[in-house]
Amino acid sequence: MTVPCPTLGVSICIFQGDDVLLAERGKPPFEGCFSLPGGRVEFGETLEAAARRELREETGVVPQALAFLQLHEIVDAKAGTHVVIAVHVGELPAGSAPSAGDDARSLRLASPEALAELEAAGRLTPGLVPIVVAARGKLRHSATTVAADHQSVAGKAQYA
Repeated sequence: MTVPCPTLGVSICIFQGDDVLLAERGKPPFEGCFSLPGGRVEFGETLEAAARRELREETGVVPQALAFLQLHEIVDAKAGTHVVIAVHVGELPAGSAPSAGDDARSLRLASPEALAELEAAGRLTPGLVPIVVAARGKLRHSATTVAADHQSVAGKAQYA
């Protein structure tokens, strides 16, 4: 008898301004729902390498910088689903033109308002909105920290 075990996956919360890139799932689980681009981690692959590969396969986007955000777990024993997802965050490179590939049925950039509408319609995978909110906060915090560091270095250079 084979004992089922959790699947390890990755997802990428990638932004263009305040809009987040969503993929409509073309396969179970959650077929037809919108989610972050992502998929399974292959044996021997690092989490970041898996995130980069999945983003490229599902959207054609090659990200510049990705950062680990958090772990997210989806358990639905009745449906036979138990997935542990390493969520990453990044920004859509300028000039990128995402296009659906692999098992993504379609792609869309969703504003915060559109995300709320999709959630109200039951069209998002479980737990997606809090992840997007946390990712948006991490990006804003990172941008603020980088700007402050830049100002601090510039100020020190002025007095050198």
